Amino acid sequence: MEKATTRSLEVTIISAEDLRLHGRSVKKNTFVTVGTDSYSQRSTNIDKEGGSYPSWNQKLEPPLPLPNSAQLITVEVQCITASGVRNVGTSKIPISDFIGDYTPPQYLHFLSYRLRDRNGERNGIINFSIRTLGLQRAVAAWPVPPPQALGFRPAAAAKQEFNGASGSGSGSGTALGVPVPVPYKYGHGYGV
Repeated sequence: MEKATTRSLEVTIISAEDLRLHGRSVKKNTFVTVGTDSYSQRSTNIDKEGGSYPSWNQKLEPPLPLPNSAQLITVEVQCITASGVRNVGTSKIPISDFIGDYTPPQYLHFLSYRLRDRNGERNGIINFSIRTLGLQRAVAAWPVPPPQALGFRPAAAAKQEFNGASGSGSGSGTALGVPVPVPYKYGHGYGV
């Protein structure tokens, strides 16, 4: 049986904006929890002075199992009040937003997501950066195809083919066109 390979995420929690608790601006004592499941959560330090616009600029490294058993990461902003720890807002981020497609495996993404309170109402924005770590064995899982030319040949090769076909020529053998919109005038179709 093959040993499960794990990797981690490097999540830098930068700041939050317009945080509210019961309709009022948050005064102080906010922190952020990031996790891929309920067992692998990491938390920032407490921002004691930022109010409803706190900043942390703190790196967290929650683990991310491979192959992906987690489909989302959860980012929660919480506040310590006299009555205990209160959830200010939560955002669930699909892992597909920063892993896959054509981005390199350790690409640094800067993201901002809307936070929602327990009732699903908008409640501020969280700003963070994220990238994957420990992907040396997993790089083959996300092959990045080399950049492809958009149907154009190198100018030297095209010129050689053009010169060979007609005997002589000064062009590269490739014509490019750029569509230019013509303004619509007085309902009579296109024209000047």
